Amino acid sequence: MAAGLTLVPMVTVDTRDVRVADLVRDADRERLDAATAARVVLRLPAGQRQVTLPGPVAAALIRRAGVVATGTAPVRITIRAVVRGAANCWTSTRSLAVGETITIDDVAPAACNGESVAIGFVGGVPTVRDTVVAGAALGRLVPATAGRVAPGTALTLRSIAGPVTIERSVTTMQAGRSGRRVFVRDGEGQVVAAPLALVEDAR
Repeated sequence: MAAGLTLVPMVTVDTRDVRVADLVRDADRERLDAATAARVVLRLPAGQRQVTLPGPVAAALIRRAGVVATGTAPVRITIRAVVRGAANCWTSTRSLAVGETITIDDVAPAACNGESVAIGFVGGVPTVRDTVVAGAALGRLVPATAGRVAPGTALTLRSIAGPVTIERSVTTMQAGRSGRRVFVRDGEGQVVAAPLALVEDAR
């Protein structure tokens, strides 16, 4: 059993899962083996971005994983601000044959004008029903290749500051993959980088 470790007063995590390594000081993490460090001891409630645990409660959680840590002060856990994607309207960037899957590499962002070619869905994935020419309006859909977004995708940037949640509309400046940071620009031209978390990845 690892002992003599110290709890952190606050930590920011990227998902709802809180692991042993998240709750101890950086200097102490090196003393944990990989399996113990990665063990999930708490899952934050859905929709809740911040939780404060009494020190004894945090210590009890990691004790179940065979880790003893000292500290009686509260531990504040916050989920990092992320951007979440939704369905947007697109045009094709190349000709697509019947039966082809429409991927993020085949499309470019476009205005939603109500016009679109016939698109079907196979297993929830957008699929070409009639031959599509380059530049054709595809309408509103989520391109295949899970976990990726194209430049120009409209997103919502969500930031958490204590009990306050702030959301603002942004647009991606580059292609991005879920779980990685992506540069986005808001309506005032401010550019920030934030981890990308697509709706289908939320747990």
